[in-house]
Amino acid sequence: MGRILMSRGRRFTSGVAWMSVGVWAEQAFNFIIIAILARLLGAEAFGLVAMAAAFVLFSEFLVRETISEILLTHDTLTPERLNSVFWLLALLGACMTVLIILGAGPVSTFYDEAIAGQLLIGLSPTVLMISLTAVPVALLRREMRFRVLALRAVLGAIVGGAIGIGMALAGYGVWSLVGQRVAMTATNIVMAWGAVSWRPSFHVSGHQIRQVLHFSHRIIGLRAAELVAVQSPAVLIGAMLGPVSAGYYAIAWRVVETASFLTITPLRMVSQPAFAAVTRGGGKASEMLLDVMRLTGFVTFPAFAGLAVLSEPVLVLLFGQKWIPAAPVLSLMSVFGMYLCTERVQQTFCLASGQPGRLAVLSWIEVVLAAIAIAVTAPYGVPVVTAAFIAVFLVMWPFKFANLARISGQPALRLASLHALPLIAAGIMAASVAGCLVLLGDQANIVRLAVGIVTGVVIYTCLAFVTMRGRFAVLKALAARV
Repeated sequence: MGRILMSRGRRFTSGVAWMSVGVWAEQAFNFIIIAILARLLGAEAFGLVAMAAAFVLFSEFLVRETISEILLTHDTLTPERLNSVFWLLALLGACMTVLIILGAGPVSTFYDEAIAGQLLIGLSPTVLMISLTAVPVALLRREMRFRVLALRAVLGAIVGGAIGIGMALAGYGVWSLVGQRVAMTATNIVMAWGAVSWRPSFHVSGHQIRQVLHFSHRIIGLRAAELVAVQSPAVLIGAMLGPVSAGYYAIAWRVVETASFLTITPLRMVSQPAFAAVTRGGGKASEMLLDVMRLTGFVTFPAFAGLAVLSEPVLVLLFGQKWIPAAPVLSLMSVFGMYLCTERVQQTFCLASGQPGRLAVLSWIEVVLAAIAIAVTAPYGVPVVTAAFIAVFLVMWPFKFANLARISGQPALRLASLHALPLIAAGIMAASVAGCLVLLGDQANIVRLAVGIVTGVVIYTCLAFVTMRGRFAVLKALAARV
């Protein structure tokens, strides 16, 4: 590992381990729950919720990891700063909740679906709930208490899943997905506040509020662009092609989102406070960045390359035969998954360095271009829309590497080249798995999936051992130090 990573080794690697356990357990429960609900409810229900939830998720994102990020990047935490952040978030959450409720009617009109507005109102309380939890969660992350965060995530998934499945079996239909989301968020709130001793007061200062606002407007711009980018397809597809098509996109995105959580989120969540801690201590966080980027491509590229090839058996086994039309969308979205994981590491470094402004501008350019691409290609169906959407982000990718190079002081070509070997190895692996599927012909999906996974793991492991032994050593060292 790099010198900086080694100096923070014990807390960093322990954090990665706990975040990995928490994320994997949470996603395992969530995936089982979603698989059950997908079989019980079908594509239209998922599409309707995706269409309505896009506006709620946007609001949740604005209050979850925006203003509270200042608590990770600054040296000292005074009571005035903590209170200022808390009350600003509470105000933002309350305002966003009111706006969502007021916008329910226009949303129903936009989609020409009366239930869309009702679902929007049902989901709206989660925005205020999350805004009231952002500060304790930030404190837990700053202190690297990832064990608590892991347990919180798992318990929320279990409680939410139990409520959602119970409602589905009781005949509540699409409202089961609303119940699942609200119950999970409520559980997360109880767990977060129970783990910290700090409690808010009205002791705030105008100076602290101005500092927080100055820092946060750039974060909000970046977070807003990130969420609009991934949620706008569901909105536009739902409006132009209907809830069933939106449901196919939503389930494909759900699989990709889960895969990204399993592969990169533990490392990303631990990296941001670690980057910030190194920067506060006067070290060079760019040295840690290189190791994190090496691990990112090494782990995520083969996972998404395999998912792209095995999309149909994955969907059939998890959600049933009726989800086969989503297979081409999932294959394309898997390419986006590779981009998403590497871009989120870049974003984490920019946030920890306190320089998110230029990245936010680039992200908003992506959003505008992606919306245009979706609108132009909508008449040609969901797969074409998805391909056009992804193409925009790949075109913009070099500009983000250039921005990262400017902040880190590392050459852009060096940063980009870190992903070359994993990409080539993942491509060879995917081609080999595709060849195996052709040879298997009409074998059962469970056989095709099992053979594909084993083939992919063996081939990529061999290629990695021969061509990327150094990264293999980094990964082993990380695990050994936990």
